[in-house]
Amino acid sequence: MSRTFRYIQNDDVLKSFIKFKDTILIERPLVIARHGDYSLTMTRVSDNSLRLTILNSEKKKKVFSRTYDVDKTTDALVSRGTRHACQKMAELSDEEVNRKRLQIWKWYVLDWQEENIDSDGEILKAELMWDEYVDRTKNDVLDIEAFLHGDYLNLGNTLMLIEKYMKDPLLQEMFRKFAIEDIMEMTSEDTKDKSIADNEAKNQTEETKKHTYRFTVSVEATDKEHARQALLYYLAGDERIKVQK
Repeated sequence: MSRTFRYIQNDDVLKSFIKFKDTILIERPLVIARHGDYSLTMTRVSDNSLRLTILNSEKKKKVFSRTYDVDKTTDALVSRGTRHACQKMAELSDEEVNRKRLQIWKWYVLDWQEENIDSDGEILKAELMWDEYVDRTKNDVLDIEAFLHGDYLNLGNTLMLIEKYMKDPLLQEMFRKFAIEDIMEMTSEDTKDKSIADNEAKNQTEETKKHTYRFTVSVEATDKEHARQALLYYLAGDERIKVQK
């Protein structure tokens, strides 16, 4: 699933409108947050009125809007409205991602069925029967978890599958773009988690190799404080300080 990227926090939306209503907002809307193909923007309707709008940037379509009268609202009300709009935006984005993933999954199932057409009767019979001691190591039928973490993440296979079953050039390009971005996002999370784990393991290993060393030197000085200052200057590279090692 995509993440929501925020540019203006909920509690700062009304303040931002008041601050920018006579400058930036006269020229263009301000983006409050993004999630996938969706963005939440703030628009200046008038000197005392702002509008929150959810836009689908891919389809160039407005899907939600709400207007606030600055003189009749509060920071809390606008903040709550912004939070709800961000939640709605995330739900819409995730719903579209799941629909497209499911469509590709159907193509995987169809492709699998074509390869196993001679075994359809046996597979159907096996699925209709209940076996208390079924061998759960078998993967005769695809499930969504195995799909998301197995074949689907193989970008080459997925792109070939899209080309095989989606003949419409425009839709084919849409699914190709979606699959590339979705798989890259999913695998980047795995890579990030692995990188964090590797760094932690490396740090722990390096910590076990650390040792403490103590050196004894003699410094000529009139008192203890004078000797401490002389030693500090020597450690800082002052060649005028002479010590006996």
